[in-house]
Amino acid sequence: MTSPAGHPGLVQLHRAQDDADAVLRGRVAALLGSGPADVLVGRSCGRCGSSEHGRPWARGRGRRDEVAVSLSRCGQHLMTAVSAEGAVGVDLEEVAAVARLGDQALVLHPSEAAPGRSLEPTELAAMWARKEAILKALGVGLATSMATIRVADFDVVDLPAPPGHVAAVAML
Repeated sequence: MTSPAGHPGLVQLHRAQDDADAVLRGRVAALLGSGPADVLVGRSCGRCGSSEHGRPWARGRGRRDEVAVSLSRCGQHLMTAVSAEGAVGVDLEEVAAVARLGDQALVLHPSEAAPGRSLEPTELAAMWARKEAILKALGVGLATSMATIRVADFDVVDLPAPPGHVAAVAML
């Protein structure tokens, strides 16, 4: 998997059946130069406070600072992003699934929508992936409307994705 320039190894693609926590633990351990047993991972829901779901987090055992992590599952794929340089969000979407929703008003900020113009399915899915990656990096997820976010205001990069899919990573 190709990562954005200047961020080697930021994003990796895995099989959906892989244990996401184990993958994140291994990736963070490699980043920190430690063993996977020395990495703690978990979830934190910003809405209800649950540790059973929500935004993933990771840090080295005995360390206070977290390593930024993000993940996305789509069909047979799991995509992860790990960064020691600030918040990160990654998203992988199936073009056909986004196309079935068909409402670009759910995705586009008013300044991104051209009157009378409909996005092709691949571009709509790409905008969805960019927006969801941004929302993950911000730590708010889909609790915030995508239409309130302008892609141009963020550092977001389209990524290579499996056939029929689109992917993006956002870095804050």
